[in-house]
Amino acid sequence: MQTTKLIVARHGNTFNKGDVILRVGSRTNLPLTEEGHEQGRRLGAKLREMKLYPTRFYAAPLRRAVETSLEIASQFDLGAPPQIVDFLTELDYGEDDGRPESEVVRRLGALEAASTDLSTQEIETLGKEALKRWDAERVLPVGWRFLQDRVNRLEDDWRSFGRAIASKYPAETIVATTSNGIARFSLGLLPPSEKRPANAKLSTGAFGVFTLEGGFWKLEAWNVR
Repeated sequence: MQTTKLIVARHGNTFNKGDVILRVGSRTNLPLTEEGHEQGRRLGAKLREMKLYPTRFYAAPLRRAVETSLEIASQFDLGAPPQIVDFLTELDYGEDDGRPESEVVRRLGALEAASTDLSTQEIETLGKEALKRWDAERVLPVGWRFLQDRVNRLEDDWRSFGRAIASKYPAETIVATTSNGIARFSLGLLPPSEKRPANAKLSTGAFGVFTLEGGFWKLEAWNVR
């Protein structure tokens, strides 16, 4: 029996080797690199290998997401642009958006510190640990607490999206391409009893697979490349 499937994909690379890595949020609308385009094509090829054949594509209104979506679709001879969905737009990281990641680490680390009497290395360690918790556990660093209201809505946004596609397109396979800050909250589709991956992060050019069974979403795979 056919059922609705949702592929949650993270866009491909936006930096080349040797580039200064930036904190890429909604304000930083970078295109894919050549490697990023190739990652999109490989993602589509991997879906074919897994016998997953998308019929519809959605993406955040950012170049990196749209370009990745088009590369995925190209592997299925589907050239139509994806439908844009605003909630898939990456978070706006405020003053950190577009800044070098090394600077972001130090700023966040300083805000995490309980003492001002710390070395630069200790501050950087705190910043890296805060970002690691954000990636793996979806816990916002102190410096990004202003994002809490939007973060609190993201699981509901994914559930609303899941209900919409299940109602409109039963038995179809849908691809939603977004950024890591949004993709990790797609795990909110799962019922509380469903096991979740230990690390919520999706790597660049990676995807997760959700299947609707008996009215509930089930996670078939996560962080596949």
